[in-house]
Parts: sequence; structure tokens; C-alpha cells
Amino acid sequence: MGTDEDAIRRWTIADHDNTRFEDDHVEPYVHLRRISSDPAIREVTFPPHATLGVHSHPCDTLYVIQAGEFIVEGEGSYRPGELRWVRSGVTYGPERAGPDGATVLIVSTNGPFGVRWGHD
Repeated sequence: MGTDEDAIRRWTIADHDNTRFEDDHVEPYVHLRRISSDPAIREVTFPPHATLGVHSHPCDTLYVIQAGEFIVEGEGSYRPGELRWVRSGVTYGPERAGPDGATVLIVSTNGPFGVRWGHD
């Protein structure tokens, strides 16, 4: 029995470029891997104490905490193995990493990934 090529996919995170991402809303920077566009999957690695400003996404997002401490203002700390789900359009943050940094896998569950900075 064959499978449709689009029905099943397999990725290796390390096969994707890990680029430094700098922006006015990021202090000082994060490393970003764009693993897939459909579904939208990103791996974000925060250096120690790095911060992302208040923002929202136009899609529902699932966060898988892979390493370190990931802190979201008003929510507290997330640790490796924990999951966080956010409905599209919900504004939150800032987000920051703990003293050892953090690595988070972010998956868009229902559409293209994007970021809207600030309050909507």
C-alpha cells in the first residue's frame, strides 16, 4: 500500500539552517530555524535572558519547550517537556529566557506563521 507524498513527512531539525534573528522587538537576538512552511514549524533558541516583545500570531500556535526556562509575563515559567497552546490573535508577552537560555519548537496548527508586534 503506497502513501501520498503530502500525507506523511519526516524532518530532522539539524538539517535546517540556524540563523541569527535580530529585530527592534528582540533583545539582543534569537536563533531561528525555519523547519517547514506547511505546516509552519519554527525552532527558536534564546540566549540567556533574551527577550521578545509583546506580540500575537495570526494562527493557533503550539509551543514545545525543548531546553532551558521559557518565561512568559503573566503566565510564569515553562520547562523542558511542557507544552503551551495559544489561540490566534491573542496578544501576550513579553517572552524571555532564563539564565541558561531556552529552546522552543513552535508549530502553527492552522495556517501560515506570522508575528504581529505590540498590542492589537
